[in-house]
Amino acid sequence: MRRALTVFRPVEAYADALSPRTHAFAAAVSFCVFVGTIGFGFVPVTREIETSGYSTGDLQEATTRSEVDTILRAFEPVFDSVVLLSVLDYLFIVAGFVLFFSLHSLVMKRLAFDDRLVLVPKVGMVLTVCSRLLDSLENLWVILIYSNPDSYPTALIALMNATQSAKWLVVAVEYPTLGLGIVLVFLVRFTSLFDSKNNQR
Repeated sequence: MRRALTVFRPVEAYADALSPRTHAFAAAVSFCVFVGTIGFGFVPVTREIETSGYSTGDLQEATTRSEVDTILRAFEPVFDSVVLLSVLDYLFIVAGFVLFFSLHSLVMKRLAFDDRLVLVPKVGMVLTVCSRLLDSLENLWVILIYSNPDSYPTALIALMNATQSAKWLVVAVEYPTLGLGIVLVFLVRFTSLFDSKNNQR
């Protein structure tokens, strides 16, 4: 139990450090950056990269040096776009981190009355840290590969593949956890309103 409390202490401190209004503002701003990065960054830049015949997704899924080298040669005419996409990816990671942490903080404040229910947003925040860390590492391995195409260590390919697989495993739990937390808030709100109306009768 003490270990669990230690793990959750940083996320509890983050949630308590700001008011609900500030968390809501941070969530709104980060959501705009999050969506804007996708719509005005990822989409056009990815289309430019795909004129090479490959995407960065193909690079991340490549498992052999020959596959990676083929993709890197194809990327040469659009190398600036590949670099820009890596920069945008880190912006996306930061915006997503703030967005998820702010939403989980709001959920945590709403569910603070129940020690079990409040575990949902706490676990969600830990998952967010893990997924964003894995996403950052995956992006780093890609950068190290394409920035040194002639002599990058082959081990980076395995690291890139493993990090990507781990990231998607965490994300598969992270997003539903946030959704569950939001649903619990609405259920608590609904039941409290229902109880208050019954008490007034």
